[in-house]
Amino acid sequence: MTAEFSPRQVRHMFFDREGQRCFYCRRVLSWSLRGSMLAGGWSVHHRKPRGMGGTREAMSYAHGIAICGTGVSGCHGWIEQHREISLELGLLIPKSATTDEYRPENVRVRDKAGRWFLLTHDGRAVEVEGVPR
Repeated sequence: MTAEFSPRQVRHMFFDREGQRCFYCRRVLSWSLRGSMLAGGWSVHHRKPRGMGGTREAMSYAHGIAICGTGVSGCHGWIEQHREISLELGLLIPKSATTDEYRPENVRVRDKAGRWFLLTHDGRAVEVEGVPR
C-alpha cells in the first residue's frame, strides 16, 4: 500500500470502521463532507506524520483514523495543536521512531471517552485494557 489511500479504502477501512463517527469524540460524520470545515466535516488523520512531500513507508490501516475537522479545526486541529498529549494518547506516533514498539499496529490509541484500541492491518479497531507501554 502506498502513502495515500484510495477513496474506496478510506470509505471502507476508516470511515466505516469508525461507524461514520469521529474516532476521538464520536461526532457523527458525513461522507460527502470529507475535507470540509462544516459540521460533519472530517479528514483522515495519519497517526505517524508523513511530513512535507509524503513518505515511502508502507502504509497500513493502522496508520489512519477518520477524525472530525481538518488539520486546523475539530479534533484533527486539536491533535495538531496538542502534539505532546496526542503522543501520549497514541493519536500521534513519532515520525522518527523506527522500532517495532512504534509500529502503528503496536501503538494503542485512546478515544475521548478513555477507551484504548489497537488498530489492525486489516482495518479493525480492537478495544484493549490498560495504559500504553
